Amino acid sequence: MTRLLLLAVLTLAGCGDRAPARSSGPAAVDAPTAGDLALEVSDSVSIWFTSARSDTSAEGKECRERVMEIRAHDRTIPVPLLYTGELPHITSDSTVEVHIWRHCVPADLYRVNLRTGQPTRAGA
Repeated sequence: MTRLLLLAVLTLAGCGDRAPARSSGPAAVDAPTAGDLALEVSDSVSIWFTSARSDTSAEGKECRERVMEIRAHDRTIPVPLLYTGELPHITSDSTVEVHIWRHCVPADLYRVNLRTGQPTRAGA
């Protein structure tokens, strides 16, 4: 009985809170939280980073490529399939521009409609 009690105590002692192990690869980069404000467009419209993926450049540099969402009045509008590593900038009252990132490098410039969240490649 004493052995069983000792085994139970030792088992429970090993179940405490521990910090998660961190790898040295790209997954070790922390993702932003849902509260990462990227840009305030107006009093009622803002752009937030909501999730991210970790990536690595050809030179081995790690980065976070983030996804955006538009919060306008009482609506939340996701911006699909546009990962970026930079802050968007305002081009008009209905549009922002930001580069899509691929492997930690800025690529094509996209315009994002603030009413629909739809990204469109600039010049297309």
